[in-house]
Amino acid sequence: MARLQCEWSKKVIKEDVISHFKNICGADVSFTVNNKGIAAAVIMGSKLEVLEKKYKKVELPIPYLSGFLGFREADAILDVVKELEHPFDVLMVNGNGTLHPRGFGLASHVGVLLGKPTIGITKKPIKEAERDNSLLKINGRVEGKIVNGMVVSVGHKISLKTAVKVVKNTSIYKMPEPLRQAHIFCTEKAKEELK
Repeated sequence: MARLQCEWSKKVIKEDVISHFKNICGADVSFTVNNKGIAAAVIMGSKLEVLEKKYKKVELPIPYLSGFLGFREADAILDVVKELEHPFDVLMVNGNGTLHPRGFGLASHVGVLLGKPTIGITKKPIKEAERDNSLLKINGRVEGKIVNGMVVSVGHKISLKTAVKVVKNTSIYKMPEPLRQAHIFCTEKAKEELK
């Protein structure tokens, strides 16, 4: 798996491929029991209004392994995102992108498979990251930035500068709103499954 990540990391594009980010999708996964879970996606418009939300029951193929979240959750996120009818310009994922020991965290994994601009967002930096004020480096290269206490990194087809701007523009609380809404939605649905 590590070898695949090193190989696939070469496919990541760390620059903007589009100039407008109007509709933004957030996607997250919550676990229920026995490697089962709920994947949810929420698309929000430029005024942070909800345009569409979907959820799906998913199977998570492997247990959680640090550094290999993409192999556990990427397919689940892709499954729910592919069910959306509304177009969106960028996807926010609850996981790192290029801020990863092998440059290929969950957000890059999803972004490369989906072929769309993707941003990675987490609550705290990985232990391999070197901190330089609000910037986070891997092997001396800037791969992430702390914004509102959240860690932002490039997933795919977006620059770090633009990713930070999109996160700032969509944040009411700490977590940007599309991802926060997806997290709330999948957590609610997961609790319903466990009743």
